[in-house]
Amino acid sequence: MNTVTKKEFIGFSLLDALFWGYFAAFAGYITSYMLASGMSSSMLSIVLAVYMLMAFCGAFFWGGLCDRLGTNKKVFIPEFTGVVLISAAIYFMASRNIWITAFLYPFLGFLMAPLGSNLDGWMLRAFHNDANTYGRSRSLGSVGYAVVMLIAGQLINIFGYKVIIFSSMVIAACLLALAFSMREEAFVSAKKKSEGKKPNIKDLLKVKPYMFMIIVLFVTGISISPVNNLKIVFMESVGGDVSSLGLDAFIGVMIQAVFIFISGRLRSIPPYIRLLFSAVCTMITLIMTFLAVNPFIIMAGTIMSNISYGVILPTSRQITEKSVAPEQKNTAFSISDAVFGSFAGVFALSYSGILMDAFGARSVALLGICLMIIPVVMTGTAIYQANKELFRGLFQRRKA
Repeated sequence: MNTVTKKEFIGFSLLDALFWGYFAAFAGYITSYMLASGMSSSMLSIVLAVYMLMAFCGAFFWGGLCDRLGTNKKVFIPEFTGVVLISAAIYFMASRNIWITAFLYPFLGFLMAPLGSNLDGWMLRAFHNDANTYGRSRSLGSVGYAVVMLIAGQLINIFGYKVIIFSSMVIAACLLALAFSMREEAFVSAKKKSEGKKPNIKDLLKVKPYMFMIIVLFVTGISISPVNNLKIVFMESVGGDVSSLGLDAFIGVMIQAVFIFISGRLRSIPPYIRLLFSAVCTMITLIMTFLAVNPFIIMAGTIMSNISYGVILPTSRQITEKSVAPEQKNTAFSISDAVFGSFAGVFALSYSGILMDAFGARSVALLGICLMIIPVVMTGTAIYQANKELFRGLFQRRKA
């Protein structure tokens, strides 16, 4: 069966929207709640760094488990159930004992961060790797995140942080009910090759296009991670608040959704050109954040950051699909997401809180601007090498 029914498309679109809606309702605001409960910016930075280290470890564990067992669904459901339980514990402990909260939060990273990659792998297989179908469906996940961030931000401003636990539990119940009802496409050859076999990470390291992408993702992640994960600190430094955070996420992620939606059409553009475009957008984000004097400039930077992510996510999926063996794709998806979102964050957040306390929030944005020169030069060089003859011809014509 090589066609996707309307019911399946709607089902996976809703599942993705609910997952990212849950992520917005809880992860989007829990760090603000921890700060409001007495956690310092420097302590939060360290907690987030450990969270991301655990997330990186989780990417290897859960991605590899999916490949070994030949299933995404049977891993996703118990993993998400664990997320719901530990999220509730974190929320209720935050107002009682900030140290226990700091201890629990990294375990959430081990469980929650790899779930997005797991769900993407499940969807891509169900859609038979059709980029247009995946892009349209995945864009609903971004919309779900954006809408929940906007509404939850406004409600928290009115009713307080109890909105976090109420909204996340309602969304979680709907998500689990839908996840149980969704079918799962067979792994076919991937399952036969990999079931019971531990994925070999060394094989991934030998795939040059994949490793080139990993380096670009890593440096980009280091640069943008402090701005993304400590956004409330940047917002408050220019007069913003929690409601500003919700509006910022809504506007930015809605733009992201548009780019993910049209990602199938963008596949005609060579991957390295898209990676270069994404790197330039990230650099513009950091420049805007560095120069910001009010929340609206930070929001403009967020738009550029989300354009970057809306391009880089499907591009990384395409590069992985084309260059990585089928039996290792879930592992490869998880690693690429973890390198960008968590492994890079371990490095960035281990120093960013201290840097902020010593030199102000703008200092990490300035450092990020300098670091982004690396992926811009890398991708620019790769584009030149791939089109060397074309560039030489253009240069000779201009000279003539």
